[in-house]
Amino acid sequence: MSETESKQPDKFIKLDPKTEAVFNKKGYRIDKMLNEGAFGQVYRGTNKNDEPVAIKVMDLNAVGDKYKQKFLPRELSALIGIKHEFVVYIFDIIKSNQKIYIFMEFCSGGDLSGYLTKHGAMPEPLACYWYTQTAKAVHFMHDELRIAHRDIKIDNVLLHNNRVKLTDFGFAKESWDRARNRPLASETFCGTEPYYSPQIVNRKPYNPFCADVWAMGVTLFCMLNNRFPFHFDDPKEMYREQTKVDFLKTRYVKYFPRDLRQLQEAHFIVDETARITMAEVLEHRWIERKGK
Repeated sequence: MSETESKQPDKFIKLDPKTEAVFNKKGYRIDKMLNEGAFGQVYRGTNKNDEPVAIKVMDLNAVGDKYKQKFLPRELSALIGIKHEFVVYIFDIIKSNQKIYIFMEFCSGGDLSGYLTKHGAMPEPLACYWYTQTAKAVHFMHDELRIAHRDIKIDNVLLHNNRVKLTDFGFAKESWDRARNRPLASETFCGTEPYYSPQIVNRKPYNPFCADVWAMGVTLFCMLNNRFPFHFDDPKEMYREQTKVDFLKTRYVKYFPRDLRQLQEAHFIVDETARITMAEVLEHRWIERKGK
């Protein structure tokens, strides 16, 4: 998780005696809060070797039955199953006193959103370097595990030692019909609005792998332009922009090489069946020349 501090950096967690005993036995210590989200808080702590870790704390009494029964098991399964160099590593998951504590790799560089806020749009080589790493993580999820992330965004790409770490698998789901060897359509319209594919905006069943690719396109666009490619306040206007020929060309903040523009626009093909795949992304000329 990210090192970005919470607005309440002095907020500490109070552990019940049973949980504290478990943590002491395993050598974990929880320090101050880093941030707080809809489904829990994230704290900084240390492990038995006194190395920094991030701890996501989820109060099961504070979340709805649908989340506990549907999304939480998926997230925990994804966290345990996704082992990749560009995915946040999970050290331990402990359930105690109606709380779940997820101990994970601590990322000292914040997230891409924070980087863009501080530094502005990235130069092509850096954007290509970090985007390629993210693409490798998503490609692994799609092609090896048949899992769709379903909430890819710059806030969920963390930085540590100049490398990216994909995180937040709250909406991740295995989305493959193994009997028929094809993707399963999704009717759960999850994710984050600026990253919605046209199918999600239009509330139509969608291919979640293709929706991830669209979100990756938004991520790449943000990295290079430091703004979103489409306006998202009004779904009808957003859909109009997404489906309007050549609209994207009006959103670039500067001139980009032809191969980069071709790759960028291949993410935003409205027809899911014609949209680029993550495997094809990694073979693209702009990726191969490392954005230089």
